[in-house]
Amino acid sequence: MSQSRATLPSWMISLLLHLLLVLLLGVTLRLAPPQGVAAQRTAEVGIVLKHQDGEEQFYESEATTNGEVASTTAQAATTSREQLLNEPQPTDPSTALPRSLAVIGPSGLADGGVSTAADAADGPSGTGRSIGGKATTGVFGIQDEGYKFVYVFDRSASMGGSGRNALSQSKAQLLASLKSLEKTHQFQIIFYNERPERFSPSGNPDKLCFASERNKTLAAKFVAGIVADGATEHEAALVAAIKLQPDVIFFLTDADQPVLGRSALDKIHRMAGGITIHAIEFGFGTQTDPNNFLVKLARENGGKHAYVAISRRIPVRRP
Repeated sequence: MSQSRATLPSWMISLLLHLLLVLLLGVTLRLAPPQGVAAQRTAEVGIVLKHQDGEEQFYESEATTNGEVASTTAQAATTSREQLLNEPQPTDPSTALPRSLAVIGPSGLADGGVSTAADAADGPSGTGRSIGGKATTGVFGIQDEGYKFVYVFDRSASMGGSGRNALSQSKAQLLASLKSLEKTHQFQIIFYNERPERFSPSGNPDKLCFASERNKTLAAKFVAGIVADGATEHEAALVAAIKLQPDVIFFLTDADQPVLGRSALDKIHRMAGGITIHAIEFGFGTQTDPNNFLVKLARENGGKHAYVAISRRIPVRRP
């Protein structure tokens, strides 16, 4: 006799599954936090508004927390990549600059109180001459080149009067030397006796002057007013010239007392630091001392020495 297998009807299986779901739902509800704890949680509802100002985007949100409204504003860091790539580029780069940068130029500098080089009365002007190279100039046969020159000329009593015309010859040589300078070069004139007297068209005697036509004219008037007078003090005049830091110094004197001793020559050499110093010596007849302080001064500072016999009015160059 065969035994039949017991089977559950389908309706009973469905009932069991529904009961199982109900049990799981009940367990989940039991594990939820108490009603008091849930009441303490903050529910936040946000409304976001988008605004656009030019290329900048702003997002403004309003949030309700525990019945109170809180507002916050945030600015976007950058615009979208597509906007930047699709924007047309300006043909004039200056239009993309801020106004304070776009106006920089000759007119902008002038408006700010900074003029152009062409407006400098004592400097290179805008007359069309370009900035040149070194000038070559000299006095009494000694020539040198550079951009900056200082003429240190003795004007003590021994340089004039009693038929001696050393000072007048010196003035003529100086003015001729200035004519060979262009407006891009600089110069200074120091006439000295016991103290130096400097050319000062700008009111500041401690500076070099550009060789403009105006300054050359003023220099001629200054030179014309110099007379031979007083004692002699060589060192102070040379120190004043060195402080101007020229390329070349033309030093002219009749070598009267006091002479520059060894310590003074060493001091001048240290201060000069490579400045070329040429020495022109005035005297009667032939030179009596071929190794005097003027010869040493020129030799020790890379310069040349020339002896000018006043009676013959011609320079005698030493080899």
